[in-house]
Amino acid sequence: MTEITSSLAQRLLRDCRELLERDLGEWLDELGPQVAEKLQELADNTRELDKRTEYLRLRDEVQLFWDKLTTAFRGRLAWALEHVAPPAAAAAAAGDDAQPLALVDDQELTERIVTREFIARLSESCSEEMYALDRRVALLVGQEEMERCGNRFGPQAICAAAQAGCEAMLADPAARTLLLRQLERALHGELPLLYRALNEVLIGAGILPEFKRSYRHATVGSSAAADAGNILDTLQRLARARLPGLVAGVGSGSAALAGGMGADVAGTLGAAMPLSAGSPGVGAGTAAPLLPPGTIAVSADFLASLQALQMATPEDGAGTGTGTEPLTNVVRLARASAAAQQAAPLDSITMDIVATLFDLIFDDDKVPEAVKGLVSRLQIPVLKVALLDQKFFADRGHPARRFLDSISGIAIRWGGTIDMGDPFYGKLSELIGRIQNNFDQDVAVFGTAVAELSAFVNECEALEEETSNSVVEAVQRREAAQQRRLAREAAASQAAERVLAQVITKKTPLPIEQFLRGQWRAVLEHIGTADGADGGIDSPSFQAAERVAEELAWSVTPKRSTEDRQRFTALLPKLLPALHQGLDRIGIGADARKPLFDALITLHAAALHADRRALRKAPALEAEAVADEASTDAASVTLQVTHLVENGIQIEDVALVEPASALDSSLPGNPWLRRVRQMVRGDWVEFIDADASGRDGSEESDGCEGTSGAARRERLTWLSPQRTVYIFSNHATNCAISITPEALAHRLQNATARLVEHETPLFERALDGAIKALDQAVQE
Repeated sequence: MTEITSSLAQRLLRDCRELLERDLGEWLDELGPQVAEKLQELADNTRELDKRTEYLRLRDEVQLFWDKLTTAFRGRLAWALEHVAPPAAAAAAAGDDAQPLALVDDQELTERIVTREFIARLSESCSEEMYALDRRVALLVGQEEMERCGNRFGPQAICAAAQAGCEAMLADPAARTLLLRQLERALHGELPLLYRALNEVLIGAGILPEFKRSYRHATVGSSAAADAGNILDTLQRLARARLPGLVAGVGSGSAALAGGMGADVAGTLGAAMPLSAGSPGVGAGTAAPLLPPGTIAVSADFLASLQALQMATPEDGAGTGTGTEPLTNVVRLARASAAAQQAAPLDSITMDIVATLFDLIFDDDKVPEAVKGLVSRLQIPVLKVALLDQKFFADRGHPARRFLDSISGIAIRWGGTIDMGDPFYGKLSELIGRIQNNFDQDVAVFGTAVAELSAFVNECEALEEETSNSVVEAVQRREAAQQRRLAREAAASQAAERVLAQVITKKTPLPIEQFLRGQWRAVLEHIGTADGADGGIDSPSFQAAERVAEELAWSVTPKRSTEDRQRFTALLPKLLPALHQGLDRIGIGADARKPLFDALITLHAAALHADRRALRKAPALEAEAVADEASTDAASVTLQVTHLVENGIQIEDVALVEPASALDSSLPGNPWLRRVRQMVRGDWVEFIDADASGRDGSEESDGCEGTSGAARRERLTWLSPQRTVYIFSNHATNCAISITPEALAHRLQNATARLVEHETPLFERALDGAIKALDQAVQE
């Protein structure tokens, strides 16, 4: 870990404060129209006239006075981040018991409750990121542990700023409460991403880098236990509701037993004893009594028959999602067997949940068919695990749950297309085959698979890091060269401005002033930026260009003396070729320079005759003679793609070619750029190769991304310290993408790249849907 000095701590805290203020300010500026649209939607969807009037009135206030809210928000947030009370004082101020008793009206009480709930819910949404951020900030400020409310960057400061903004904009407490709820809804999505970016800034500076971003506070264990209790209570309730008609059948899955694989399942399970046969006092054909959660009521014979079915499930081909035939829900077929219909109520509910779970997975459009094929091979092992221990549904730490969730973690690499030769696919297939062949009742096989898969992922990601490290040196050289180029451009711009300030006066004819500020300034900047002996602001070429500007300006002044006219006559044969030579440097064509030289004929004649009026009334130049063609052409936004090879790795370097002002990543008003700034290492982006129309405006479209229209996912493996270059790589290819944040934001905006969101794991998503579906069926 980096040694923390006072200056380093102050700089990092300042960087975090500036990032938080800038991004939240930009986000809030963009939020106004969205809030107005949401309020309009609420008004359209309510039948209550009073509510509709309230929504529309607030919508009008938002459209007219949103800037009041943003100004107050920024001011309060800046104050909160600059003037922070000691942690103990802040904690005391936040406690309800420390506040003096006072009588308040109902509306004010409601507003206070809403504010407290606002802070609590937002803190919960950000708890994972804040747990790590609290410890990093505590280290920077010299505390062993950050007290509650002591972190100056925490949600409480954001909520206070939001409340201050609402108060500045609205006088009505009810309207403020409604608006605060709208802000809360939006902050739940924005603030965790921003705190994630703050953590990444501190990780990049070496502040607790080993503290993983996904680390959860130890108290989450109690929350998980509560979830487990809730799910098991739901299972009990479903079983009690099902008890009267348990033997009546199981629905749509029964019909599938007529033939095909269903007939095989029926035959395999037909000889099994009822699940309740091993229980005292329960005879064959009688529904088993309700048993406590976790009780194993499954007969050995039925488990043996499931084991036989597990071994009979094909590993590839028909019915597994890898061939042409549809997937078969083996659990639903097993559930429809005579043996399964004799199960205890809790076990019958368990089988229904697992069957519905796999139905939902197989019907999920977000899951690629090849992934469904892999998951389908786990149907009977998952059923057996669930029957042996119903806590499996709620215990996220269960080895089987962890393995199933890890499939989602792997699938994020693939997107909609999976290469069967991909090493990750091969490893998953190998582990699933091992579970399918070896799992009986000991879940240790799942734990072994989890450990082996985790080691495999770490090994592959280490290789990706090596690929990035091989690229980083080359990218850093290019970035250093880019910084030197930008420094030269800035110096050249300043030098050109100095020259023009000295040359141009109030008496300079308009066409000459236009030319000097346009095309000749570009000549000066071009020479000042160039490398080598012929470039730079101290080079002879720059000094010569400066003299040309001075001589041009003097050549169009009135010539009253013979000496001036003789000097002019000697100067002109040298001046005109020098002008042409300078314009050649920046590629100005003959048509674009013609207006200047036509104007010079008239201006020089007027100067020789000392005709002040003619010089003063000279008409302006045409547009093409005002600005250099090169900069005009560059004004259109395009992507410049350069391909190079470094240490055997193909690098696709992508940058945005547009006016210099638009390249400034600090400029506000681009939500895509703000989202790119919030990215952290490990994030995934799906790059879509330019189609035939070149809709991303790239000058080249081949390279790391492959064929036209193809999509491939890449993981962010490195960011430059100044966040001016992002490097993406993928285990599947020996290439990397180096891209500037502006170029990535441009691609996101044009839909030629897409941020891959970390969704709820497919198994957890399906489990939640299965339990809700069965619970809803009981309630109906």
